[in-house]
Amino acid sequence: MAKKTGFSSKVWLIMMIISSLFIVLTIFILCNGANVLARGLELAGSSMLIENVEEKALGFINMSMYKPLWEEIWLGIFGIVFAIGLRRGMKYAHTLGIIWGLMLVINAIIQGAYEIIILKWSNACLQTYVFLVLGIIPLISLLITRKKFISNPD
Repeated sequence: MAKKTGFSSKVWLIMMIISSLFIVLTIFILCNGANVLARGLELAGSSMLIENVEEKALGFINMSMYKPLWEEIWLGIFGIVFAIGLRRGMKYAHTLGIIWGLMLVINAIIQGAYEIIILKWSNACLQTYVFLVLGIIPLISLLITRKKFISNPD
């Protein structure tokens, strides 16, 4: 186990809070397919209104939103597991936490570029910003504490 002092002893808490927040945001904000569709239509500059989508099609849209949301919930669960490993001082948890943060940031960059460059939206959707912010915070925190985790033997 890595011996941690100062900020490195608290980095697990940052990871735990961010991972939990990721799950909460996914469940309570990003899970309504109709709202996501309405915002997507607005960003796309479409004249189509959500009220014009037939009820059965809207039901499918809502259902189709659950698959990516389950994936995001799993990402949050993995983040919590890594936070617990960080609390215990495990080096592998630190490395996996960095990869976790990178995955979120890279996903946000790709998704944001797709939305702004390819789809020509005026700005990226909320989910993109959630991934970006919630990936950058633990990534920077873990990179700051990287030397302490690597320099201390298990």
